[in-house]
Order: sequence, then structure tokens, then C-alpha cells
Amino acid sequence: MLNRERQQDILSFLRTQGGFVTVKALCDRFYASESSIRRDLRALEDDGMVRRAYGGAEATGFGGVSAFGRRVRQNEAEKRDIAKKAAALVHDGDVIFLDQSSTAFYLAGELSRRSLTIFTNSLEILMLLSDSSVRVFSSGGYLSERNRACLVGGDACASFRGVRATAAFFSTGALSDDGFILDYDREEVLVREAMLSSAARRVFLCDSSKFGGSAPYVQCALSSVEYMISEGKSAQRFKEVCGGAVLV
Repeated sequence: MLNRERQQDILSFLRTQGGFVTVKALCDRFYASESSIRRDLRALEDDGMVRRAYGGAEATGFGGVSAFGRRVRQNEAEKRDIAKKAAALVHDGDVIFLDQSSTAFYLAGELSRRSLTIFTNSLEILMLLSDSSVRVFSSGGYLSERNRACLVGGDACASFRGVRATAAFFSTGALSDDGFILDYDREEVLVREAMLSSAARRVFLCDSSKFGGSAPYVQCALSSVEYMISEGKSAQRFKEVCGGAVLV
């Protein structure tokens, strides 16, 4: 089992138990070594999803705000570089989609003084732009169980399908070496699919920490987007599998 998949299974198990679970119990359930389980728990704690204690851990509930606060600080310099590049593709009067990713959050900051219309399923972006002059629409939907700063579900999908956007800016959890854009949460993938199907241009925001990664759900092929933006010139690594995508 891939580490990230096991981490999500561990998180689901901890939530169903509703309390403290020992490392030994997790080892027995997931047929993994104690060192592997402890690494998984550390990663989940870094995301704000579990609270570790001596000998085990418990789920922290649905601490999405805390998890986002940690994610937005990871690879911050790279994400800011990507956001500045992405902002150069946006023109006054555009209607754009922003997903719930932390990289899109930095892009929202770059666009906060522009004359634009933004649709998003991110509560963090809605709050960030609440005192700006940008015209902002919430997608609607319900709060994701995995990410409490994110709106998902049929209503969220329908809201994006009902709009024709100039561009959709999005990020995911991983980009495989053979050019597939992947993510860990199926509900978030479905909302992004609605965004991508209703946008004239699709712009993938991907810092290099996600290169060569793996996740269970396919968002789309890299060759199906118009732009891939990464920090520096790192996107050029995918020149052979990008199809017609412009690598920035």
C-alpha cells in the first residue's frame, strides 16, 4: 500500500474509533511496521489531522483550518513564484476559477487589486478577498470532511458548470513522471472536473515537491491542459509528456 493511501486509511480508522488508538493496534490492522506507522502519524499530525501521544494517536476531528494553515506554509517561496507567473496570464475583465489549493490561495492574493470576477470553492480564498474590490462568487456545496476549508458536492459542481470562465487555475497532490495529474480526494477531483470542463484555458499550478508523486485518483493528463506553471524552470522536466501544454 502506498504511504499516502495508508495515511488516509489510518485517518479514516481513527475517526471511526472516536478516540485514542495505539500504534500496535494500527500495525496489526494495516500490516505495517511500527516505524512505518509512526512516520504516517507524524505526517498526519503535520497536516493537522491527528494528535499524537505516547504509544498512539487520535483524530483531531475535522481541523481543516489548521491543516490549511500548515499547507499554505509548505514550499511557500515556490508557491509565491508560481502565483506571480500565473497572475501574468490574467487580464482585467476575466472570469476565472480558483480551486481550494494553497497555491491558488497565493494567486488570489496576487489578483486582489485587479478588476476580475472569481468563482471558487475555497473558504480561505473567499475570506482573503472579502475586503478586496474583486467580484467573488462562492461555489456553494457542503464542507468536505477531509478539508473543512473546501466546498464540494453536486451543488459545487453545478455552479461551475453553469459559468463559462476565461481560465481555471488549479493544483493537486501529485504529478506522475508519465504526465498524469493526480489527487487524494475523489470529491475534490469531481469539483475540479466541473471547473476544467467550463474553462477556455486550464492552468495547472504545481511546485516541484509534487513531481514524480502518486495518488489514487486521476484528475486529468498533463497533455489536456494549456499551461503548467512551476517554480523556476523546473516544469521543463515534463517536456516529453506535456503534449501541447506550455511549460512556464
